Amino acid sequence: MRFFRQSRRPRNMCQAILTISQSAFTISPMTAAAGPIRKPWERYRDNFSRHLIGVSRYLQTRMMHTLQAQCGHRDLRLGFAPYITLVGDEGLRLSELAATLHISRQACNQAVNQIEAAGYIGRVSDPSDGRARLLALTARGRQLRADGVRVVRDLDRQFGQIAGADDVARAARTLGRIYGELSLGMGALGRAQVAYGGLGGLLPRSADYIAQRLMQLTAARGHPGLKLSFAQVLTLMGPGGGRIQQMAALNDVSKQAISAIATELQQLGYLRREADPSDARQLRLLFTPRGEQLIADSVASVEELEGEFAALVGAPAMRQLAATLRTLYQGLQLEQDVFADGEEDIHRLAAQLRQRLGEESSQALGRLLLQPATHSEVANHVE
Repeated sequence: MRFFRQSRRPRNMCQAILTISQSAFTISPMTAAAGPIRKPWERYRDNFSRHLIGVSRYLQTRMMHTLQAQCGHRDLRLGFAPYITLVGDEGLRLSELAATLHISRQACNQAVNQIEAAGYIGRVSDPSDGRARLLALTARGRQLRADGVRVVRDLDRQFGQIAGADDVARAARTLGRIYGELSLGMGALGRAQVAYGGLGGLLPRSADYIAQRLMQLTAARGHPGLKLSFAQVLTLMGPGGGRIQQMAALNDVSKQAISAIATELQQLGYLRREADPSDARQLRLLFTPRGEQLIADSVASVEELEGEFAALVGAPAMRQLAATLRTLYQGLQLEQDVFADGEEDIHRLAAQLRQRLGEESSQALGRLLLQPATHSEVANHVE
C-alpha cells in the first residue's frame, strides 16, 4: 500500500530508512493556514483531543500488526478491541454490552456476529436465566486478550522512552480517573472491565468517548447531520485538503469506504473535490466555507470538552495529561503529512514507514537496504 504519489519519489530510499533512527523526534514544520481561519487551524491541529485520538490510533495499528504478524491471530479488525475487553471472563449480555458502548443493540449484534465468526466470542447459556444467552470469550479469544495486553505493555514502555516513564504513569492515573468518572469501562451491572490499566489500555475507549462527545457538542453548534464515521475524513484534512488514498491507509479501510463518507460530506456542503495539482490522476478533498465553519465550531467543542475533563480531575492534572499526550504525538511523528505543505521529503517518508512497520521492522529494513544489491536484484530493477 503506497502512502506517497508516484510522481515524486525520494532519490535515495536507503536514506529514508536511515532517517528513521536518526530523526525519531524531528518534527517537520507545519504550514500556517492563510486567511481568517488561521487561529482555528492552529488550534485544530494542536489540541488534547487530536493528540489522544492520534496516539490511540497508532497504538491500535501497531497492536493489530503485532498480533497478526507475530502472534498468529487472523481475521482481526480494529473495532474488535472494546468487545474483547468488555466481555471479560464472566460473560455479558448483549444488551449490557450495547449499553456500555452507547450503541444500539442491532449495531452491537452485527459486530458481535463478526467477532463470533472469527472465533473469538461465543454464546453460552445464562445460569441465572435459562432462556437468555451470554457472550463469552472462547479459548482463542482469551489468548487474543492475553497477547493484546502483552503487546500494549510493550507499547507503554515505548511511550515511557519518548515522554518519560513517570510522566506516562501520571498521565495514566489521570486518564484512569476520567475513565472511571465517565464509567467508560463499566458494564450496566457495575462490573469494572479493564484488561490493563496502563495508558495504552485506557486510550482506545477514551478515544471513542472523545469522538462521540465532540460530535454531540459540534452538532449542537449548528451541524446536526454529523456522524461518527465522518471523523475518518475530517480529522485527516488540513488547510491544503486531504487525499482519499492516504485516509484509507491511515484508517485501515478501503478507498471506497472513505469515498462514500466524502460523498456524504459533500452533500452536506462541507467538502468539495478538485483535481490534485501535483498528480492529475488523483482528486483532492477541500473544505468549503461551510466546512471551514465546521472546523471553527469543532475547535470550540474541543475546548469545551477539555473543560469538562478538567472539572473531573483538576486543571493541573489535566495540563500534565495533555502535555504528555502532546509529547507522544510529536515524538511518534503522527499525522505530519496532514498539515504539511505537500512536499514529500525523506523525513516524512521515514515517519510513515516507522509508523507502519514499527521500530524493529523499520531498522531491519534499513539494514537490508544497506546491503550491497545482488546481481539478480540489479537485473530485476533494470527490467
